[in-house]
Amino acid sequence: MKVNYFLVAVFIFLGLFLRLYNFRERVVFGPEQARSLVVSGRYLTEKPSLLGQEYFRTTSAGHKLFSGAVFNYSLIPLQLLFDFDPLPITIYFAFLNVFTGVVLFWVARKIFGSKVGILSLVLFLFNDYMIYHSTFIWNYNYLPLAGIFCFYLLNGFKKDPKRLFRVFLLGIVVGLGVSLQYLFALLGVGIFFYLIWLTREKIKAGLVFVGGALLGNLPMVIFDLRHNFYHLATVWQYVLDVSRGEEGPKLAYYHLLPFWPIFFLLLSFILVKLLAKSKPLAILVMAVYLYFNLTSPRVSFGKAVGMPEGLTYDKVMEAAETIAGHVSGNFNVVSLLDFDTPGYILRYPLEFMEAKKPKDDEDYPGTAVLYVLAERDYNFDYPGVWELRVNLPYKYEILKEIDEKYAVFRVTRED
Repeated sequence: MKVNYFLVAVFIFLGLFLRLYNFRERVVFGPEQARSLVVSGRYLTEKPSLLGQEYFRTTSAGHKLFSGAVFNYSLIPLQLLFDFDPLPITIYFAFLNVFTGVVLFWVARKIFGSKVGILSLVLFLFNDYMIYHSTFIWNYNYLPLAGIFCFYLLNGFKKDPKRLFRVFLLGIVVGLGVSLQYLFALLGVGIFFYLIWLTREKIKAGLVFVGGALLGNLPMVIFDLRHNFYHLATVWQYVLDVSRGEEGPKLAYYHLLPFWPIFFLLLSFILVKLLAKSKPLAILVMAVYLYFNLTSPRVSFGKAVGMPEGLTYDKVMEAAETIAGHVSGNFNVVSLLDFDTPGYILRYPLEFMEAKKPKDDEDYPGTAVLYVLAERDYNFDYPGVWELRVNLPYKYEILKEIDEKYAVFRVTRED
């Protein structure tokens, strides 16, 4: 079967449309996105670092987990290109997701044929999780692409185990994957032993793979060599803590994102078999798949899924612009909309787009002026967060109403 490239182009166009339609209202700009951008921006304004973004996890020894710095460095060209604006940076990730689907199509067609390739493309582009991931900045958004590359390179090496360059490339992808997600190391170990099993040049292949992995995760490797293997020791301690029954991360779909393209490939095989036996039934299955994915609660064409109800990127930017227009001297910010009480969604646009840097995210005691993004009916007389309590007594006023639900407040100490 020859590839109907017009049909492929139509699917790609529809995939982009599903992601970019009404994008300003749908883009997710929350604490995770803002923190990633703050870390990357400070590589430019303060000093480069071999540390990536801090996880919200601490070991029993009091050490914090950090992601690799590769992702944060990858954001810097986007920040410079788009003048630090999160909106076009997020659009880049929407295109990245569609590009991942195109790569999956190319790999599937090359290895398994056109039917599997086209069906894999459709399943990927119209999947609710993939559409959802196209609306926000996240290092995990690269994991499906890493999974596809691993699959393609492994398939090529299986056919020709003498091509050690593929082993080196696999190592680089695995190193990058570990920089994005620690659990990727388990996949890397599996790949390593599979390669050793396939090849006769076991020692050579092993060294080439490890060399590629070290190169792919070079910032983390250099940091560990300079700081007594901080990352390795911290991750190991975290694993021990979890094994002793302390609360750890629960397995979620996003931990398995490198395997999602494989899932779409397998589902495509099933559909191809079904097409051969009963075309109407195969069409019905695809129709049901499309219906449930496009009507999923993870897909909305009118609001930002995952942000507080009614809050949008534009309203956050309006809040930041309001604060920037009133600040004088030292100040700090607070967000009372979710767990982001240090207000990173305000810190990022204030520091990098408005050139008005707040005090540090732990420097709240004694602050003369706080600017707070909160619901209009928040009870400031009995605050539930430390950032406000340490500055009691204070007086407060609405600086600007963002909409009927949210407002920017100015909180000043009563000395």
